[in-house]
Parts: sequence; structure tokens; C-alpha cells
Amino acid sequence: MNSFGSEPSVAASIEYRRGLLPYMDWTVSWLHEGENSMIRRDGLITQLWAVKEFFLGRLNLGIGGGAYLALDRYRDPEKNGASDEFVAGIVTLTAGYRFDPQWGIRVSWQRIVTDYSRDTDVILAGIGYMF
Repeated sequence: MNSFGSEPSVAASIEYRRGLLPYMDWTVSWLHEGENSMIRRDGLITQLWAVKEFFLGRLNLGIGGGAYLALDRYRDPEKNGASDEFVAGIVTLTAGYRFDPQWGIRVSWQRIVTDYSRDTDVILAGIGYMF
């Protein structure tokens, strides 16, 4: 959470990634941003990515952008006249390393941009299976 206190929480995500063109991927994912005193958000994300592979496809770097369809359980509809369900923008930087033909690791830094002063940075790291 981006505020003067920079409230931390533990996030979790699951992602499906598909190569569309040699330098373009598409993803759909579910994200749980965690919970702190300011937010508790979950939702679906879809993004298009510009990607580039290096070292015979072992390392890949990318930047993505898209939409985040979220539910914020701490958003007060009475206060701002809006629903607790909303659409936000998302921009992500990512790096992945394939250490086996079917297994790899990925690190991502997601910036979620909202219209109600609750922007967040989400850093994720995980393991992936390619099929």
C-alpha cells in the first residue's frame, strides 16, 4: 500500500501465460493483495505483454499493462458513493528464468493504479510449469 506508512501485507497470485506472437504474451491471473488496515483486495487481472527472450530462451524480460477487476472489502461505498467492486489499471515489470524445459521461476513488480487513493505496489515471486 502506497501511503506515508507504506503498509505491508502478504500477497498471493496464480497466473496463466500464453505466447501470442514472438514478442507478445497475454496473461490472465487472480490476485489476492493481502490485508492490512487500508485494503483487502482480490480480483482478476488480464494483461498484454511486450517480452524478449535471452540466452536461448532461458531468461525472459517483459513489461505488461492491462485491467484489474477487483473487490476491495475495506472500500466504503457510503463514503465515496462508489461500489466496493471496481476496475483499476495495472502495469507490471517481470523477469523469468527457465531452469528446465518445463520448470521456471518468475519475479514480478506490479503497480496497481486506482481512482480512490489506494494505489499499491505488489512484488511477487514464484515457480512456474510450462505445458
